[in-house]
Amino acid sequence: MRALIVLVALSFAPAAAAQDSFALTAQRDAELHAQADAAHQREVELTNRLSTLEARLQTDQAISDIAALRQRPALPLAYDLRRPVPAVAPTYASIPDDKLAASNAAVRAAAANRR
Repeated sequence: MRALIVLVALSFAPAAAAQDSFALTAQRDAELHAQADAAHQREVELTNRLSTLEARLQTDQAISDIAALRQRPALPLAYDLRRPVPAVAPTYASIPDDKLAASNAAVRAAAANRR
């Protein structure tokens, strides 16, 4: 059985050796050209995918910017709602009448004294 396999293998050897080098070179060149074309096609496809993803990202960002602009900001309040309302009205400063009259007289005297 082994002898038969060796005999068949040796019978194909002269046919492979008889092929001319030009045909082998042309075949290798065609394979290399096909590989280069396939690599170029993959590169173009990846570039197109990347461009599509970038455009989608820019669109999503623009949509989120527009949505953020549509939201109304919270208006500031004049007072804090969390602070409790005082139970008693605040007391204001008071000046005794005699001190107020003395101060008023001093101011009138200073205003009347013009040089």
